[in-house]
This record gives sequence, structure tokens and C-alpha cells, in this order.
Amino acid sequence: METERYIITLFGVNTKYYTVDFVAYLWDQIAQKEYEKSGIYITAILDVRSFVCGEVRGCVLGDDAHVITTVRNPSEASDSSIFFESFKNVVQEIREELGNPNMTMAIQTIDFYYFVQPI
Repeated sequence: METERYIITLFGVNTKYYTVDFVAYLWDQIAQKEYEKSGIYITAILDVRSFVCGEVRGCVLGDDAHVITTVRNPSEASDSSIFFESFKNVVQEIREELGNPNMTMAIQTIDFYYFVQPI
């Protein structure tokens, strides 16, 4: 089924202080709060990756970036615009909690399939 993948990249976050586990904890707390308001829980995959942008741009090789990926499951959230509003709420709050770091967002249209374990 066709849906969207959202990829948030946060730059300039101290990964020694804001570990993946800590960011995941924050995301869960904020997503739970959003779920209580909207009925939509925003799942995410979090990763820390090496960020290469070059000294000419003011970056140092070895800087890290937090990458957060979310896919809207149409069987759980059929309206993409309502899902996106909930997603933005979570992203804005987590960004504030992390001190408003630089951020990019990519939205991709994808074919999405999921498989569940038989009962």
C-alpha cells in the first residue's frame, strides 16, 4: 500500500549527553502524550549516524546526527494529513527538549508492506 516515510535528521546534538536511549525515551514520552490527545501514536526508528558536511561548511569530521524515521501505517492512521499534524507535534516538542538543534525533514512516498506473526 502506498504511504509516507518521514525522515528527521537532527544536527548538533551532543550524542554523549543525548544518547539514542535518552532520545528514544523522550520520543516515547512525547508520542504517548500526543496519543492521548489525538489517538495516534507516532512510532519511530532512531539511529545515530556519522555526519559528513566538510570543514568549509563549519563541520568537523566525526560529528554525529540523530536520524529518526517514521512510516505511516495506513491501516492504523488512514488520514495522512491528520497523521502529519500529530507527527509535527511530536517533532516540534522533541526538538524543543533537545535545545532546538538544526533539523531537516524528508517526506517520501513509498510502497509499504508489513507482516505479522501468525497466532
